[in-house]
Amino acid sequence: MELVSEEPDTVLVVGAGPVGLTAAAELARQGARVRLVDALTGPSGEFRAITVHPRTQEHLAAMGVLDRIEAHAQEITAVEFHVRGTAEPAVRLTTGHVDSRFRRILDVPQVDTESVLREVVTGHGVAIEYGWRVDDLVPDGGGVTVTLAGPGGTEHRRYGWVVGADGAHSAVRRAVGTHLEGEFAGEHSVLADVDVDTELPPTALRLFVDPRGGGGVFPLAGRRAKIAVRVGTPDPGTSPTVEQVQRLVDEQMGGHWRLGTAHWLTYFESRHAQVPRYRHGRVLLAGDAAHIHPPAAGQGMNTGIQDAVNLAWKLALVSSGRADASLLDTYDGERHPVGAAVVAGTSRLNGLLAADGPGALLRDLGLHLLGHLPAVGDRLMATMTETAVSYRAEGERTTSHAVVGDHAPDVTDLRTATGEPTHLDVLLRRPGHLLLVVGAGETDLERLRDVLGALGTVVPVVSSSPAPSEALIDPAGDVGRRYGLGDHGFALVRPDGYLACVSRALDPRPLHEHRRIHGLDARREMV
Repeated sequence: MELVSEEPDTVLVVGAGPVGLTAAAELARQGARVRLVDALTGPSGEFRAITVHPRTQEHLAAMGVLDRIEAHAQEITAVEFHVRGTAEPAVRLTTGHVDSRFRRILDVPQVDTESVLREVVTGHGVAIEYGWRVDDLVPDGGGVTVTLAGPGGTEHRRYGWVVGADGAHSAVRRAVGTHLEGEFAGEHSVLADVDVDTELPPTALRLFVDPRGGGGVFPLAGRRAKIAVRVGTPDPGTSPTVEQVQRLVDEQMGGHWRLGTAHWLTYFESRHAQVPRYRHGRVLLAGDAAHIHPPAAGQGMNTGIQDAVNLAWKLALVSSGRADASLLDTYDGERHPVGAAVVAGTSRLNGLLAADGPGALLRDLGLHLLGHLPAVGDRLMATMTETAVSYRAEGERTTSHAVVGDHAPDVTDLRTATGEPTHLDVLLRRPGHLLLVVGAGETDLERLRDVLGALGTVVPVVSSSPAPSEALIDPAGDVGRRYGLGDHGFALVRPDGYLACVSRALDPRPLHEHRRIHGLDARREMV
């Protein structure tokens, strides 16, 4: 086999859906060299994933594209559970207490999300190469030799790293010899993107409980909605019709929607499975290549995008020689448990929607209790919107403030030195880590800058103006309170928005130790 080229510092991303596009964009933004290929001949046009949860919105805001996503979106502020088609919900959960500055869900057609992400990828100088199929992949200790078949024929290239974001039927997953493990009995649903007429407000995502199957209605901008309803196994080669979906809506969802033009109709088979591990040496799996599950809570694309964001900054550091490869072990360590929890949770929810007999009685009792225990409802909403995701060390005690592994909390009245309001996601638009420092003098700041070096930016936080141009003004002291820093300390925020190191003193030794543990080279600039 003759190699066309060797690119040891390049990351090959396979798959140009939402997960692969996010991975490629974030890798490039954080300083990696990237090639992005997809086996399809062009954008898929698939409609399946529409829900963008608050944590994903934070990541999209840090990428600088949330406003473009919002332009296509319907804002959702509640999730309702309806029993047997009733108009009044048995339980109504709101997003009002979600710990994010984006206290809403956005429903956006996947085609629009992908369109925005493609613009981001090409804006970073990465071409999206369609029509390239992975035929073989051989990883070793020094790189990955990949055989690609595409418009230019067959080529053999050697890359430093490969990210498999090529979906549920992943060629990359097969090539490394792993497979999805879980429940493969298969549950079938009708998915419909249709115009609808209804008197119900479009600001709620509605899930319907019914022993005949159950399902949900996800409002979209304008008169459109995505409707998903469980059905039996369809006959081979058949396709759903608008009339069939209307009948299901009438029978199981109270007939509250009159269906018009169908933009997209399909049968969907949902399964519950996950690969045993996400990292295979220099090959890493993300999104549906790593985990598949029912779409009941709209978490699939969100979990995959968050996989990509978690992985990209780490792989950017490693592939450019700024961190030890062991840093990539934390990708599997952090994201595999999240994927397992999502698979388990969505599978339970999917089963509850269609439960019958004793199971239905227990479910209905649970819904009754849920409706009368606001704290439990808020916790469920945090789980559904993935704002409860944390990478805390096992056994870490509960505290009133964020700790290492938590997502860094946003602060409501944070301002720049010129008095402009700002937020954590805005600050994270600059590549690299962010070191927020409270109560520091210039000597302290210089010592911390020396340790952090080229890995990120040191940002002093002060209580009032006048302030240095690089400082943030926090008049209420919320950074010190929410991050547990007190009057003097610092918090290191990773590029994905999670806390990497927290100190209640200005001694730089904890920061230096964090660098040592992960082999972070503060001297090397981004390529």
